[in-house]
Amino acid sequence: MAYQQDDFAFGGFTAAADYSTNQNCAVVVTAAAKTVTLCSAAGQRASGILSLATASGAAALVQCRGIAPWKAGGTVDIGDLLVSDSAGRCVNAALTPGWVMGEALEAGAVDETISVRLFGSPQNRAAMVIALPITLVGVTAADVATSIVPGFAGKIIKTQFVVTTAVTTGGKAATLNLEIGTTDLTGGVIALTSANSTPLGVVIQGTAVSALNSFTAASAISVEASSVTAFSEGAGTLYITVLQD
Repeated sequence: MAYQQDDFAFGGFTAAADYSTNQNCAVVVTAAAKTVTLCSAAGQRASGILSLATASGAAALVQCRGIAPWKAGGTVDIGDLLVSDSAGRCVNAALTPGWVMGEALEAGAVDETISVRLFGSPQNRAAMVIALPITLVGVTAADVATSIVPGFAGKIIKTQFVVTTAVTTGGKAATLNLEIGTTDLTGGVIALTSANSTPLGVVIQGTAVSALNSFTAASAISVEASSVTAFSEGAGTLYITVLQD
């Protein structure tokens, strides 16, 4: 059961809308109007947690430091760093860029309320992108890029391929996947075909990254190709989005 230990809470603001069902959710303050608004974007920088269910225009009490109850927006484990989702609920920061608000002191599932240690000063966990130009002609069932060392610890959270030269010959294909050291990521797989690699500028999304995506400062990241039917033309840029730990 979630518990609360106030270190610092503030009032003097009113609810910008009816938040009678949003107790224990993250909010942001608007100084000009002296209101609080429910967080509406994943990773948004929050001012704190709404301590009480609050009707529109009513006085709002917001806790920004100490141990606070925070409603979960997904599965959370003890020790997870937490950011707000698009409904003001807490989610694991491991796959979400944005402002880290605190640390989970309890495990929980979606819409359960857990105890969280609020940091008081949010920490921005920004995403970075590694860009790798790839000419499809000559790609074989082997490494396309080998032993890229970012030089910091982090997690791979997303892959996508942007076509810079369209494929015009039919019946061609290749599957791209990433590995850290010798271990394949779970997810992040991009299936290239003649049909989806045209027109110029089209974006081919990788599958959702779900596991085996953490790397250290010394880790080597490689890009592998498999199931290749050799391309006659075409090129693009592979974008790998990472979060620095």
